[in-house]
Amino acid sequence: MRALLFNLTFYTTTLFMAALSVPVSALGGTRAIRWLFHKWSSATVWLVRHVLGARVELRGLEHVTGENRPALLISKHQSELDIALMGSIFPDYGAIAMRELDNYPLVGGIVRKLGHIKVSVEDKARNQLPEVLEGSRRVHAEGRPILIYPEGTLMLPGRKLRYRGGAWHIYNELNIPATPVALSLGLAWPRRDWKKYPATCAMAFLEPIPPGLAKAEFMALLEERIETASNAMIKEHADPERLSKLTFDYEEKGSAWNVSP
Repeated sequence: MRALLFNLTFYTTTLFMAALSVPVSALGGTRAIRWLFHKWSSATVWLVRHVLGARVELRGLEHVTGENRPALLISKHQSELDIALMGSIFPDYGAIAMRELDNYPLVGGIVRKLGHIKVSVEDKARNQLPEVLEGSRRVHAEGRPILIYPEGTLMLPGRKLRYRGGAWHIYNELNIPATPVALSLGLAWPRRDWKKYPATCAMAFLEPIPPGLAKAEFMALLEERIETASNAMIKEHADPERLSKLTFDYEEKGSAWNVSP
């Protein structure tokens, strides 16, 4: 019953906010849209906590607040909940986002105004790295955090794809620290799943990786930190029955970026 009530209130709220974005975007511009995105993000987190009944923990905030505001966030991606949590903390972030979202009804106008860094999933054959780096330089120059999902898609708890090297190229081009972000949010809100759970889950901002590492070393360290911390939180939060059904790819297969000592 909680999950049903949450879905009804979440999608109603989202539809209302999306419709509201049309006049807000026309009259108020980018600042107003970011304010609206922040309100949607905060409302979503509130619904997860108070309607769904999930306990959502934020860890490692000392790594991303005050003078430690991040330049580059590299995160697992498990559901819309991690988007909402990021938006509630950093409503001005610039993410690597699908260009195709620009053409979505209602959502397209919001995405365009938020000033994300666009890549096309329909044009994979073309080298889009120069556009990504150009967009990253723009977002960084504006003093906004850059957000990238190195696996490029939503993942189930415990599952892993090969981390793509685009994260290193941004880190290297801008010569900035990279803050890894680990998640167990999929325990409460699994990817593309109508069913939600009143589970305990967390988003953890890990110790930043300082600039200057070579690609293989950086990617191996990034993957080790994110996957190890994510799997530890999943095991901490999942009940025994659910835990027995999960597969932990990193523990079984290791990293694709192993670096010889």
